[in-house]
Amino acid sequence: MNKLFTYLLAVALLLFSTISCNREDTPSTDDKGNAVLISTHKVVLSDLPIWLKSVGRVHSVAAPTLAAEIEGRITLVAVDAGEVIELGQLLAETDTSTLLLQRQAAQAGLERLVVHIANGKRRVERFEKLSSQNLSSQTQLDDAREQLDAFQADYKAAQAELAIVNDSIKKSRIIAPVSGVVQQRLIAAGDFVKRGQALFKITNPARLQAWLPYPETAALQIAIGQTVIVKSLLTKELLFQGEISELQPAIGPGSRALMTITDIDDPGDLRPEATITGRVLIETRRGAVMVPEISVVRRPGGDVVYAINGNRAKAHPVLTGQIEGDRVEILSGLEGNETIAADGAAFLTDGARVKISELTVESA
Repeated sequence: MNKLFTYLLAVALLLFSTISCNREDTPSTDDKGNAVLISTHKVVLSDLPIWLKSVGRVHSVAAPTLAAEIEGRITLVAVDAGEVIELGQLLAETDTSTLLLQRQAAQAGLERLVVHIANGKRRVERFEKLSSQNLSSQTQLDDAREQLDAFQADYKAAQAELAIVNDSIKKSRIIAPVSGVVQQRLIAAGDFVKRGQALFKITNPARLQAWLPYPETAALQIAIGQTVIVKSLLTKELLFQGEISELQPAIGPGSRALMTITDIDDPGDLRPEATITGRVLIETRRGAVMVPEISVVRRPGGDVVYAINGNRAKAHPVLTGQIEGDRVEILSGLEGNETIAADGAAFLTDGARVKISELTVESA
């Protein structure tokens, strides 16, 4: 019996000792060791630019496709794809042997008509003199005049025919209509080309435009003159900043997209058909409530921002808007004059005690 009593007393003492130790290890509510270490940030009101983003391409302002204006065999190709060309430079030639023969025939016809016209004039003058002396009939004079008129009309037709042949000979030389770069060569020496067949594609890398498509739903938000920022798709570097200079007059039938066009004043290393990313400034919201992105904590009930009052955190359910860099717009839930938790916000609960770090940022 004494042994049982001794055993129960030992167990009771052990339990009392454990409870006492636990109470000593548990800090009181005033113990700063129970506070969550955070940094804070002052909520700021600032102007918030609203952008619409897109992925588009670079196009050349002058990008003609040269086509054959006469039919014939290509005898010379003077340039190749990738070569820089100047306005008026010879690009290719078409065989002109047949045209040269046609020109000779037209010139001979003109010479023959010159002789006929000279004879016709003398004949008219002779019949006019004889008619004045009543030595010939009026009919003979009229016939001579009609024949002279016919020769003169034939002469004009022959002149036009010679001009057509000379124009064809001129068009046998394919000349660059603009300065630029040969994007594509579509012919080779020896090819027989027909009138209208494509020969060269030319681009002008010094005169480029950024083409950015936007969905039909954004059509009412986009207008000529809005600011455009364009970056490289590969390097993400800023390429240029400009304004919308043109809008396609109609929505694309296949893509249902509206195309914005911006002139590129200084293309630099940009090349036609390069892929780019761009964004258009459609609005600037004045006095937007902005907080660090790290301050917005996602909870089961929605997004929360913790305002700091003294050494306590108070949860504010918020509705977020646009994201600008590492800042988030708060549409509702904050007034704009609060000090909020930044680093460490994710470890807070409503009413939690906090300890503010020396790394606190007081303003944006």
